[in-house]
Amino acid sequence: MSDSPETLLAGGGTTVSPPAVLLPDPALLFDRRSRRLAAWADGHPLGDYLAFLSHLCAAQHKALASVSPPDLPAPALLDQRLAGQMPLLPREASFLTPAWRAGLAAVLDGIVGQNLPDPARRVVEVLAAEPGPALDARAAAFLTGQTGPDDLAAGLFIAAALQVFWAKAAGALAPSLPQTLDPPGLCPVCGSAPVAGLVMAADPLEGVRYLSCGLCGCHWHHPRAYCSSCGSDKDIAYLAFEGGSSHVRGETCGECRTYLKLFDEAKSPGAEPFADDLATAGLDLRLAEDGWHRAAANPFLQAGPG
Repeated sequence: MSDSPETLLAGGGTTVSPPAVLLPDPALLFDRRSRRLAAWADGHPLGDYLAFLSHLCAAQHKALASVSPPDLPAPALLDQRLAGQMPLLPREASFLTPAWRAGLAAVLDGIVGQNLPDPARRVVEVLAAEPGPALDARAAAFLTGQTGPDDLAAGLFIAAALQVFWAKAAGALAPSLPQTLDPPGLCPVCGSAPVAGLVMAADPLEGVRYLSCGLCGCHWHHPRAYCSSCGSDKDIAYLAFEGGSSHVRGETCGECRTYLKLFDEAKSPGAEPFADDLATAGLDLRLAEDGWHRAAANPFLQAGPG
């Protein structure tokens, strides 16, 4: 357990703090995620669903071209949010522009050519025909966690389109602008809870832990052995199960009884937290059996394709 922030060794033997935030590169994010899911799908118990999600991420990658460059908040407002320890591009419906719906239309067009189950195809057809206000209402429900049980399948595609929108907006920020929040458990770009964590392998970030946002794709530094939910360092343990993937552990907190999955890039080169989280759902089931509660849901695990 560590009681001090992680540091990196710089030239001359001095130590420096790791970069606070790693912004997503939208041009690479969804393509990399699609390829990772495709690699996981072969022989996996959830192989059909992971293959479907791989196609969905490929559709997201193509949809990027349909989303207009975002109008970022004025510099004065961004400075105000930084000073107030607020997310720069908050996950609120008020931040959305009609560009998100163009992204949704492109995602739906990209996925409809796949061999979809009939229920999923009907959902795609319903969303493609819905007017803008109804789609905006669906987006607002997703962003506030109010998607109903009957709307989970549609919520999968809504989430995919919102990821495209927020990733493109996040990627347009100046890399030096975002800073970790206080407390640091939420995404400094959009304010989402992390979907998973990643321990980096390559120099100069070897051994440094970053949390990964499930909405905008941002990574932000969070010292290891501190709970991302409550900030405690008093009862942190790392649980893995025999027969499971060696590169994933559940970082559990005895104070708040939550856990976050942590992936080790050194043990699985190319690990992509969002995709690997989906592919290790078995660990979620085992942790739930032992009374642990997931800190934040993965939006692509809430509903299958039909």
